[in-house]
Amino acid sequence: MVAPSEAQIVDAVKVKINDTSDLQQSDLARLLATLELENDWSDVSAKKLQSVLTRNNLITEPTTAANGNAAASDSNSTGIASSSASKKKKKSKTDHGVPKSFIDASVDMPAGIYGKYFDAVKGKGLIAEQDFAEGELLFTEEAYIATPPPEALDQILRGELCGQCFLPVSSALVALAIKNCPKCKYRFCTSGCHRTAMATHHNLLCTSINPSAKPLMDLIQSQKWQSLHCAARSTARLLSTFTPHSTVPTSRTTSKNAVDEDDLLKEYGHFETVFSRLSSFATVSELERRSRNPGWATEKTSFEAILAEAHSVFRAALDPYHESRVTSRSINPNHKPYHIRIDLIESVKSRKGQLKDLFDFPTFLKLLGRANINMEKFGGLYSIHSFLNHSCSPNVQIRHVPERGILASMKIAALALRPVRKGEELVISYIDPSTRLGRRQLLLYRDYCFGPCVCEKCKKELGEMGLEYHPTKHGVKGFLESVAKKTGTDTDAAAAGPNVGEDVSLEEELRASLGF
Repeated sequence: MVAPSEAQIVDAVKVKINDTSDLQQSDLARLLATLELENDWSDVSAKKLQSVLTRNNLITEPTTAANGNAAASDSNSTGIASSSASKKKKKSKTDHGVPKSFIDASVDMPAGIYGKYFDAVKGKGLIAEQDFAEGELLFTEEAYIATPPPEALDQILRGELCGQCFLPVSSALVALAIKNCPKCKYRFCTSGCHRTAMATHHNLLCTSINPSAKPLMDLIQSQKWQSLHCAARSTARLLSTFTPHSTVPTSRTTSKNAVDEDDLLKEYGHFETVFSRLSSFATVSELERRSRNPGWATEKTSFEAILAEAHSVFRAALDPYHESRVTSRSINPNHKPYHIRIDLIESVKSRKGQLKDLFDFPTFLKLLGRANINMEKFGGLYSIHSFLNHSCSPNVQIRHVPERGILASMKIAALALRPVRKGEELVISYIDPSTRLGRRQLLLYRDYCFGPCVCEKCKKELGEMGLEYHPTKHGVKGFLESVAKKTGTDTDAAAAGPNVGEDVSLEEELRASLGF
């Protein structure tokens, strides 16, 4: 992470917002979160951003009233309300390790729902713009980044499951629609799945098209490392905006190729649109998550070693500025089989720096953390689904949509669990809400890096024990330890699993919950 200069802050704001005349004080928190994620900044407070923008005449001098207002969560908030600017020190202590997110304006919201940015702690969420009846469909969505469940990976590699939607290839409605990768055993059940895969990941992660990806894919397979696979597919989608997509037959004319390339870019996004979308997902370092694991002291050395290996093979597979690739290009400018067009990267000044930052080790840790806290249970990253905050008394449930008589792992539907009123936040439960209070709090703190949960259910149960959380008075970890003592919860056992040594081993529980 870097501490930007004033000039860098001004330039970044101007790039992000063409016309700053309409920029309001209330927009600053969201703008800062966006800039921090996209540029990997550190040490930029809301007050500093406001001062820089004011000095450079990008916003008007704030009034006293405006200066004193701080964003606060709704009464049904499932996060922690931020304290005012005057209590910044207390807030920053509470905020340590909290995932950061922002709203990507390019996400198409379903009718009757809108996205809202609450504050730097709670981040974004979904609000109902109308009443919804119990059982009513709120939205359906296909995965923005489709990542297979670890148990399905071997079948995909054998060509039994589609490499994009992960449904059985044998279930394809039209046998002639099945597409095979000409270079490997990957198969796709429809031409649409084939087109999407080649335009977003397979052109870079196929170990025959790009042999340098083999160590990465071997590591993912051997370790069943889903979050690494998600990070690889996310990065491949971003880099695929610089590739000559291999879905266009060579017999077509050059002009037709150009038209198809334009269509692909419109459908799957340019570099800037994909970069913004991926950056908008809640993001936290994987080491922050791991350090909350009760077994961290035991696994720290071995995990750091495999992280270093993962970062090395990740760069070797995908980094266009990897040392070996730069050397090869200096000898042969048309170096293959890595099909990244360097001229497209360097045609926009900011892109090269963004990509170099993307492949450094701290950012790699964030890619893993982002995958782990955003992946739906089967593994996909969903743009709208990622807005949904947690509550132990949810009003929304997520189901997988059947296709060809099979539950599709990469298409979801959100349904109202109970009547939802206009203005109410839409929330799901990240964990089993029937679990006892102490375990719920510890799992949310460990796996999703937030807490304590202060939803209505938790507030009621905390109140019954004489506990109430005040973010300006309590440290998160200390408060959770108080909850554990009150509930008789052993923190190590509770975080490890409900029946350690019986239903699931500690190692299996930790690996499953940590995405590795």
